[in-house]
Amino acid sequence: MKTQLFAAAAVLAVAVSAPAFAQNVGSVGAAVNYSDVKATGVDADGTSVKVDGSVAIPTGSWTVTVNGNVSVNDNDLSDETVASTSAHLTTQIGDSWRVGGFAALSRPSNDTLWAVGGEASKYFDKVTLNGVAAYGHENDADADLWTVRGEARYFVTDDFRLDASAGYANIDAKNFKSADAWDVNVGGEYKFANTGWSTFGKYTHTESKDLAHLNAEAVKVGFRYTFGGSLKTRDRSGADLIDAETLFGVRAPISAIVQ
Repeated sequence: MKTQLFAAAAVLAVAVSAPAFAQNVGSVGAAVNYSDVKATGVDADGTSVKVDGSVAIPTGSWTVTVNGNVSVNDNDLSDETVASTSAHLTTQIGDSWRVGGFAALSRPSNDTLWAVGGEASKYFDKVTLNGVAAYGHENDADADLWTVRGEARYFVTDDFRLDASAGYANIDAKNFKSADAWDVNVGGEYKFANTGWSTFGKYTHTESKDLAHLNAEAVKVGFRYTFGGSLKTRDRSGADLIDAETLFGVRAPISAIVQ
């Protein structure tokens, strides 16, 4: 627990201190997440609290993005405190493309979940399209994971964004045969005028016929402080690249079944 709490403090410290570097863009936020999981032999729900931070650091023609989050769970689904982080190295091609790769790490309890992958973003005037492909491995479940994700972000204004995304994962673990799972997400964020503060929300639906007929719903709401510009500036700077929690979004409902 001390390790996870230290990680939470580090996430906040990095994000809050980042404005000292003039060109950096990023954010720090907090959210409450409610999940409801139904499957064969499982009918449970629970609420967790999460803090996160992200910063994009331009270094010549490349951008280094570091993000992390800590989720504290104490409910029917889990009593874990999970610390996650990822590091991205991307480059922008003209004004319309960002491409690169990343490494991600998640530490639930004494387990380790890691992944590596590639990513690309296409920028239009009011729309950002993101694509990710990654491979991961979870030590405790001895599970290999392959993930493909796509997302569209629409900027109604520079400080009002609507999101929609979908993800597919293949999980091959020692406790069950190879299984497929998918999720869809909708959400948005609104930044208040003349402040750095915004509010956001997200709804996620996850299904898998292979994993005990898994059917899970989740709702997340929270507040965020952005430094370095508008929501659109944050997006185009590379500060909003995928985090480990989103990449492994199928893990929470799956862990309720296979652990």
